[in-house]
Amino acid sequence: MSVRLSVNDVDAWNSEILVIDKEAVASAIDAELAIEARWRSFVAGRSLSRAERSVLMLRRLVRRLRLLPHFRRSLGPNDRGFRMVRRLANIEMSHLHLMREAAISEAAWVLILEDDAWSSDASAFASELQAFAESCGEQQVPIMVSLSESFTPVELGIQHLLMPATPATTAHPWCLWASSLPVTNTVCATLYRASFLRSLVEVLDSIPLSPVIPIDFKLNEALMRLAPNLRPGDCWIACPAPLTQRSGVPDVRRPWFQAPKKVEAENGATGPRGSAHG
Repeated sequence: MSVRLSVNDVDAWNSEILVIDKEAVASAIDAELAIEARWRSFVAGRSLSRAERSVLMLRRLVRRLRLLPHFRRSLGPNDRGFRMVRRLANIEMSHLHLMREAAISEAAWVLILEDDAWSSDASAFASELQAFAESCGEQQVPIMVSLSESFTPVELGIQHLLMPATPATTAHPWCLWASSLPVTNTVCATLYRASFLRSLVEVLDSIPLSPVIPIDFKLNEALMRLAPNLRPGDCWIACPAPLTQRSGVPDVRRPWFQAPKKVEAENGATGPRGSAHG
């Protein structure tokens, strides 16, 4: 299997690209929860209940209290909210950089990995990946496969959308589920058809960087916009997944209605993220 590797570990943020002040932090919190509400309604096929909306409002209040300095007018670079927005902006710019680069390549498949994607046996995973690509052959599906199980389908609230996916060969080693709606797990490890990635990049590029939201939810927003043009079964989920998201696990493994994971981690503004396409 011919593979081209690209790694991006650039801290691309600067104040000319995005001004990070108290308004930017507040807008980021509000925008993320607004998209999460639309996403939950999208996958559930119904409006959110009053209780669900109340939980989101409570989470909004808690996050504002944690991330915004309420006794100062200005926001400093060491403040939690500043670091969160800078980190999320860098992650988004890194993903989009790799997506654009891969979309114009001649690759059939594109695998984008974050730096915390982990396999106990990389050689075995590579063989499995090759077997998967060969099993798909000239089929038109899937167009996207989540290969990291940061959350279970139950925790994501998508279990009712899934049904077993049958690859062209029974020798394929992964347990795959086709979704009736375009869904994904986190973007820790995602496999795309390059043809679909080109359409996806166009939609992602149409969504402004500000307000800054996690790339996971920006991808969800793009999928909702693309949904009318996608077919049931286009998106697959590997469960159990062949790759593990090491950072934040098991902290992130909690139902969506509980307190959010710590996105304002103490680590640097960005980490290396790789894209292998071949």
